[in-house]
Amino acid sequence: METQLAAAPPHLSDDICAEILVRLPVKSVLRFRAVCKAWRDITTRPLFLAAHARRQPAKVVLYTYLSTRSAQHGYAVGIALDVLPVSGETAAGQRRRLIRYPRTDAAGIYFLCNPVTRQWAELPKLITDDDESYGLGRRRTANVREYAFYFHQQSGEYRLLCGRVTSAGRAWCILSTGAAEPRHVDTHAADDDDDLEPDAPSEATPVALHDSMHWPPRRPQDSSSSSTTTEMVAFDVHSEKFHLMAGPSTATRALMKLFVMHGLLVAANFGAKKHVDLWFLVDYGAAGRWERRHQVPMPWQSIPHYSLSLWSTAAACDDQGNIMLGSHCGLLVYNARKKTARAVRSVATPRNNVLVSRHVFRESLVEHPNFKRSSAADLPFIHFWC
Repeated sequence: METQLAAAPPHLSDDICAEILVRLPVKSVLRFRAVCKAWRDITTRPLFLAAHARRQPAKVVLYTYLSTRSAQHGYAVGIALDVLPVSGETAAGQRRRLIRYPRTDAAGIYFLCNPVTRQWAELPKLITDDDESYGLGRRRTANVREYAFYFHQQSGEYRLLCGRVTSAGRAWCILSTGAAEPRHVDTHAADDDDDLEPDAPSEATPVALHDSMHWPPRRPQDSSSSSTTTEMVAFDVHSEKFHLMAGPSTATRALMKLFVMHGLLVAANFGAKKHVDLWFLVDYGAAGRWERRHQVPMPWQSIPHYSLSLWSTAAACDDQGNIMLGSHCGLLVYNARKKTARAVRSVATPRNNVLVSRHVFRESLVEHPNFKRSSAADLPFIHFWC
């Protein structure tokens, strides 16, 4: 009887196998697809891919300038992207090269890339030589700005919200992976102020939550220097309208970055000299009640005043309670559960060419129908929105 039990191979149901495989990193899932047909079937199911993508930890994007050369309408920069886990761990295999490509003079042309699936997609061209409806002319492409890049759940499309300055004001359009051309949108409700719009892209990066994109809180334009009130611009991706929400109060300059932690919007205020305040939006909606739950001491001098836009400042979290804060002037990881902080050294420093971007990357094995597989050599240029 014992011999028969020992000889019987163990059997795991597909559900149990899926529960185990979904916890593995991307590289392991790709390797295990070759083990057997059953595992390949499990790891290629849409529900599995979506669940696996949700589990992937956030990684802060670092970029390195490799070379600079002149171009027809400005300059071209060779850029390499790396990713660093929010935990700050830099052991072998933790920080890795994400993608490397040149940036050339290709204003108005955008490519999307999933480096995991090696798929690419091109958005509709914003500017062409013979299109006067969008074409400001190649000499005036500086009037076009990219404000928000997001995934539209209902349509399954990736979308890019762009604004351009015209004689009548700012006009808005959306570029979608499932569309053949840009689509003009009226981003203001009937009772909205026509001047309602987010800060310039170089100053703020929006964060997605509850089907809306949120830009970092700022002081109202008509507020006094002694006011502690801030406001937050949001964009509803379904109605495609801007609206205002209340931001956290602050006695310092409103130098804030946003991220999402445990389903709550978090504002990291870098305005103070010796610490960063972490404000959590605990009452999402009209009330907009914020709580300051953490005050993180900075082991270095505050963010330099010349970098008022915080264009190279990280604020991101993972599922383990780690929060990465800082810039190339200094990075630290604060654990909200243990209330401990430690510096991250030898990653991005003022002495090397590595800079901390304001972007976060999560790996995903999900393949989208509007993307195609192609070699990077097939792409003549890439617009890098850094």
